Amino acid sequence: MLRVFIACSDSSLSEALRAAFELEGDFEICGAAKNRVEAITKGTKLNPNLIILERELTPRDGFEAAEELKLIMPEVPLFLVSSEHGSRAEKDAFSHGIDAVFEKDHDFTSLIMNARAVCNPE
Repeated sequence: MLRVFIACSDSSLSEALRAAFELEGDFEICGAAKNRVEAITKGTKLNPNLIILERELTPRDGFEAAEELKLIMPEVPLFLVSSEHGSRAEKDAFSHGIDAVFEKDHDFTSLIMNARAVCNPE
């Protein structure tokens, strides 16, 4: 079972992500956070295989949380869900330690496929 941690201040987005992963038989949501501080304290304790961050995570943003999480848990992939998408947004995300960027208001099929790929490299 692959353990996913979701850090998202938007409760409807968080619930949509949770539902999408729970429909799959090989994922477990091991925890969630509503802000950057919770993302770091809970995320590091729960030993996830993947962390999903919202770009608009408060206070500050998901980039700051990503930088802190990468320092503590460099082996854990970080995915970003954002309303901003495109090459500029991806470049910014990658420079902060994010491994992949996905659109906030989009089907999560690609996100789940990529989660499997990075968590089960074969």
